Amino acid sequence: MGIAHDASVKLKGTKLQQQGPVLITHWGLSGPAILKLSAFAARILHEMDYHFTVIVNWLPEYNQQTLSEQMQDYRTSLASRKIYGKNPFQLPARLWELALQQCGINEMLRWSDVPAKAMHKMVNWLTALELTMKGKTTFKEEFVTAGGVPLAEVDMQTMQSKQQPGLYFAGEVLDVDGITGGYNFQNAWTTGWLVANALERNI
Repeated sequence: MGIAHDASVKLKGTKLQQQGPVLITHWGLSGPAILKLSAFAARILHEMDYHFTVIVNWLPEYNQQTLSEQMQDYRTSLASRKIYGKNPFQLPARLWELALQQCGINEMLRWSDVPAKAMHKMVNWLTALELTMKGKTTFKEEFVTAGGVPLAEVDMQTMQSKQQPGLYFAGEVLDVDGITGGYNFQNAWTTGWLVANALERNI
């Protein structure tokens, strides 16, 4: 908990992917990359009933093949160094230790002594870690809503309904949502201003 690191996060089974800081919390993952991914995938996640899998690459500059090749180089160049004490990827120390623990690598092993099977498992853990999500956060809170009145049914100059004259819309009741709260505040302020101006002209 409390560890943040730049990573790539992909929603399995889709083309949706984001890269940026990922924060490990006591309940799961958060941070800019997660917030952006969840924003763009809002409708898909709803369709999945919030049961889905994300694939995390903690070393986005590598893929499984290139990291495997790099690991083999380290087995030679760092052969006599204990793998727990030498983290060549600049990962947070606790994240590096967690990766080794999850892959069953003994803290006393040197780089040259790590079994090939464990090394392969570690490559997968670092570049293609699959995490299954089941349901929303326990807080049942979201930054914004997604969906609402279709923009095609609204006059964007006045925010008046094209279906029902005299009816105006502003804020999140519209089918507009941003990546994080700030964009949605701006949407609310701007559309509210447009409505107010339109009503003032009609008085």
